[in-house]
Amino acid sequence: MRNLFNYKKAAFSGIGFIAAIFIFGIALFITMEYYHIFTVKESVETDISRALNISVTMAVQDMDWVQHNSVMDTEKAQREFKTYLTEDMKLNNDYEKYADDGSFQYQIIIDKSDIQKSPAKYSIAGRIRMQPVTVRSILPKTFDIPFELSSNNIRTDD
Repeated sequence: MRNLFNYKKAAFSGIGFIAAIFIFGIALFITMEYYHIFTVKESVETDISRALNISVTMAVQDMDWVQHNSVMDTEKAQREFKTYLTEDMKLNNDYEKYADDGSFQYQIIIDKSDIQKSPAKYSIAGRIRMQPVTVRSILPKTFDIPFELSSNNIRTDD
């Protein structure tokens, strides 16, 4: 009778060990997915911020720059922004990024764009659409991460 009780304890601790490994695995996948989302979001926001800064800087006319005015050519700013996204970030015309193997990485969706001529300011709000990376085969759905960025160029006297 004594061996029977010891056997039940051993079986229960085996199930507990398996459950602990299963919970650890789920926590690991969630952590990896969160890290992927965080790094992609930070990288894309940095690139978009850089694109905004470059477009504002390039669109401020030289004469206004010399005279310490903050006036920009809004059409040139839009062209410079789009050029940065398509040429430097290597996005297609729908602002989608694909890996070398052809798999979808993310898409930038711009919901709102606000450009002011003077003082020079370019603001955008939108979403970064991406897919889960660790469970892509199980859960092929996309999800959106919102962002809101702006760049302004205020000239002051030296």
